[in-house]
Amino acid sequence: MTAGLDRYRLEEVIGVGSFATVHRAVDTLLDDTVVVKLLAENHSLNPEVRERFIGEGRSLRKVVGPHVVSVHDIGESPRQQPYLVLEHADRGSLAERVDQLRATGWTAEAEDLLAVARPLAAALDAVHRAQLVHRDLSPRNLLLTSSVPEPNPTLPAPASPRLTEATDRPAKTVTAEERLLLADLGMCKDLALNSGLTVSGGTSGFRPPEQAGPGVVDTRADIWAATALLAWLSEGAQLPSAFSRFLRHGMQAKPARRPQTILAWLAELEDALSPPPEPETRTTPTTPIVPADQPAPPRRWGLLAGIGAALTALALVIGVLVGMSLSDDEPVSSVDGVSISISGPSEVSVGEAATFTAEATGVDSWVWTLPSGSYRTDDREATVTATSPGTTLVVLRAQTPNGQELETRHPVRVVE
Repeated sequence: MTAGLDRYRLEEVIGVGSFATVHRAVDTLLDDTVVVKLLAENHSLNPEVRERFIGEGRSLRKVVGPHVVSVHDIGESPRQQPYLVLEHADRGSLAERVDQLRATGWTAEAEDLLAVARPLAAALDAVHRAQLVHRDLSPRNLLLTSSVPEPNPTLPAPASPRLTEATDRPAKTVTAEERLLLADLGMCKDLALNSGLTVSGGTSGFRPPEQAGPGVVDTRADIWAATALLAWLSEGAQLPSAFSRFLRHGMQAKPARRPQTILAWLAELEDALSPPPEPETRTTPTTPIVPADQPAPPRRWGLLAGIGAALTALALVIGVLVGMSLSDDEPVSSVDGVSISISGPSEVSVGEAATFTAEATGVDSWVWTLPSGSYRTDDREATVTATSPGTTLVVLRAQTPNGQELETRHPVRVVE
């Protein structure tokens, strides 16, 4: 079908939804390919649907960023059908791309997830800075275009230098010659104008718990949906166990237990997909032999860091534990028959190696946070050497089978 709509020549239909039809079109004035989204005639006389459709164009105009579909124009047909003129994405949707890849037996690698997550985080950051919540993230609302992506200064550098080494293979979800675009802001909620209460909405499988019915929705709803999207993308993939913890953290039922910003969410993902650090070499300190007339060299041990630094390092590496730092509650070490505790000395001398043992019931995975700021996963014992006097903490954390976080802290006094 070829038809005219003011300066836009409609060509083939590339999408049909419940409320609108999407056409590839030509802007005859600028001689450019665009997309025209035309509200269905039977809905055009419904004031609520009409306002929501026009509101999508207004929302898009508020958001500035290379990874959000731009709106070029808005108008009305002779039959009183509102239409939006949008940026053309010539490579289809992420849903179509993944369907094609899975037909060949493909499963996602770390680079495939990051190729989606980084531009998605950039898009949502732009949406959230405009005081909007998308509320309908899904694979069909992420589009691909062949235009080369521009560098995004709003995104932080990868959280770990190891990330580059882990992801030097080309991604298949979004290639280096493509740009991912966030589309369909028709469900978008304006935080500046609304009270916070909203009705249910979103796409099944990607709808956060707070959107299942009337309730309060804010930007953390998009963080839940973005995590669900990565869970869908990673189906069948062999990825680090830290990635599973990242998914559980991002899809916590309570918004306060999720990452609180989309950039924090991205940093947590990047670290979860990084290769594990090199294991620490455990050696027994030896006393060097020196001539009798030469003074012994001073011991040079790294200074014990405070617990604050340890918690920060752990939050960047173990995604599932970040939500605990967001709560003001006292740590819980036991619940419903599941418990963790630490046995070991409460006082050691400078230069003395101390061994601490994890006592765990009902869990088979845990994380140590050591005073040096390092962490260890699933080791039954952790050995540290005291290097300076003072008081520090050894921390053990785990999750119950239903996702509740547990934490126990073992104070240690270091004396001369």
